[in-house]
Amino acid sequence: MRFIRRRPRLGEASGARAAGFFSLDRMADLPEPVRRYLRHAIAPGAPLARIVRLEMDGSMRPRPGGQRVALAADEILAPHVGFTWTARAHMFGLPVRVRDQYVENEGRLGVTVLGVIPVVRETGTDVTRSSRGRLVAEAVWCPTALVGPDVRWEGVDADRARFTLTVDGYGIPVTIRVGRDGALREVTLERWGAVDVPKPQLIPYGFEVHEEATFGGVTIPVRVRGGWWYGTERFDQEESAEFLIRTVSFGDAS
Repeated sequence: MRFIRRRPRLGEASGARAAGFFSLDRMADLPEPVRRYLRHAIAPGAPLARIVRLEMDGSMRPRPGGQRVALAADEILAPHVGFTWTARAHMFGLPVRVRDQYVENEGRLGVTVLGVIPVVRETGTDVTRSSRGRLVAEAVWCPTALVGPDVRWEGVDADRARFTLTVDGYGIPVTIRVGRDGALREVTLERWGAVDVPKPQLIPYGFEVHEEATFGGVTIPVRVRGGWWYGTERFDQEESAEFLIRTVSFGDAS
């Protein structure tokens, strides 16, 4: 809950302040697939917001082989700073709240039943490292935060590019694949986790984009599906998570 109580500071953080307005001349030195993506994702003159609020519906399996659970969630995401994601669901007939967050160089995951009974509390180095990876992977929901000198872009091939964000001193690379029209098709990275392995390690992670929409001059994915081991033979569509974003607003989260 500390993230919510301190939320006004998120809007004041240097990595969360809007960075002017988007113009095509900002892309002059970027690789071609990056220019194609940004031109598609951000309309000229759109504010370069560093924070986005999202409301979404989704479904996922909390554990491999477990029951698929429908949920509704909201998220505040500042790709250079942190995020908090709060989901509400029902399991075994009981209301459950899940809060996943990264703030001030610390990741936390908590699950509460009936609003008051904590059943899961996870913190520590491994949780923090995994949460930091999620933070940067989800930067595509705030593409205006991917413009500027504090984002390192490189081309991979004709349809793929890689951006690196440095969060709390850790550089995290994420690869995107875009269509010929610049629309985002896929997001992949190596994310720290312990899914189907004996100890935490870097694991392929990502999602494919099935639908997008435009909000205030910014176009983002609104229906995605993916998860751990994405892009490998170990990825199981039945185990993947799927999310549909319903509402989006960009700007200061204070």
